[in-house]
Amino acid sequence: MTNISTYDDIRAIAVRLLQEHYPTAVAAIIGGSFATGRQTPSSDIDLLLLFDHVDCAWRSTIVAEGRTVELFGHDVATFTYFCKEVDAPGGTAPLAMMVLEGKNILAAGDAYVRLHALALAIDTAGPPALEVDDLQRRRYAITTALEDLVDSRHPGEALAVACQLYPALADLHLRAAGEWSGEGKHLFRRLQAFDADVAGQLDDALRLVADNLPAGQRAFEQVAAAVLAPVGGPLLEGFTLPAPAHWRA
Repeated sequence: MTNISTYDDIRAIAVRLLQEHYPTAVAAIIGGSFATGRQTPSSDIDLLLLFDHVDCAWRSTIVAEGRTVELFGHDVATFTYFCKEVDAPGGTAPLAMMVLEGKNILAAGDAYVRLHALALAIDTAGPPALEVDDLQRRRYAITTALEDLVDSRHPGEALAVACQLYPALADLHLRAAGEWSGEGKHLFRRLQAFDADVAGQLDDALRLVADNLPAGQRAFEQVAAAVLAPVGGPLLEGFTLPAPAHWRA
């Protein structure tokens, strides 16, 4: 792995990649850790390429000058579709955030201006509100998982359940407030930015389960109560989940 880790060096790699392989791109946005200053010596380059037209959107992973590059190819229409129809229903907006947080390394023409305005509108609108059935399923899943955790006497099982509870609680806390969510490290970053107290409580609870199971169980009970309270509290009795009629087939 190359030791190159400065933004200027990464930008130079991306520029050479564009000139050689994607000269028709009308915008090229470096996103991810190099755009936000969180890069490490082994960070990938996230590069969103915008074209006037693509037959279909695409994503590919390549290696350029010793550095792994994650490429995302779109035009405005496919970008809009992926943001609104693929990502937003799950409460995430990674492509829009890449545009808003990233840095365009090509001259900012009309296409980039349109793309940035679209990403800003998507971000401002926020994710779709949680439907009642979805909210009930989430409350039930968290309640039953919490019971499994509190009842557990096996450290390995308890840690597995805690790792299930962490994203469920973090995602619910964000979505119930109308905030965008995320996955993996992006979930933590979103939660930390929105509610540092709950982010800290969840982080502490997960660490405690690994180090001191009884203390971790109590910590998860406390943070789960705080997250569930605004959306109706725990849910067990009375929960029903009918199967779709077509499942009979």
